[in-house]
Amino acid sequence: MNKYSLVKLMEQEGEEEGNFSIGKATYNLVVTPKNSTSEDILNALNNIDNYGVYASNIRNTATNKAAINKAIEKHFGTPVQRRSKTNTFPAYTKDALDAFIKQFTSKPQLLKPTVEGNTVIFYQKDNPTKDLTKKILQVVLNNAGIEYKISEKES
Repeated sequence: MNKYSLVKLMEQEGEEEGNFSIGKATYNLVVTPKNSTSEDILNALNNIDNYGVYASNIRNTATNKAAINKAIEKHFGTPVQRRSKTNTFPAYTKDALDAFIKQFTSKPQLLKPTVEGNTVIFYQKDNPTKDLTKKILQVVLNNAGIEYKISEKES
């Protein structure tokens, strides 16, 4: 049987049952620590100081997003207030914003890890895109000084 016949046969069987769909494989990221434990990875993920450039993204996932945005506006002023000549607000820079946001978040919620043995799995359905999750992991784990291996596992 050639490839076309097999696909046609699958389509016909699916039509009879009324539920034909071609499934696309999804891949989860698996992080395996080299000289540490999965607990060390979780501790690194729970420390907001390890997130570097991704720290400001934490404000978008916080449960009290509106309260954080209001506090930022009160502290740094609105864009109109910052442009005024009588501006008495602190400088609105990326570093200043990240430092300000850190005080509102005790535990970052950007990624949702699952521990299985000595590996930490990031299921695609629970986390941002695979590439973004991988980039965040690299920043966090490198800033924490953890040696690791990231691989993909079909779900």
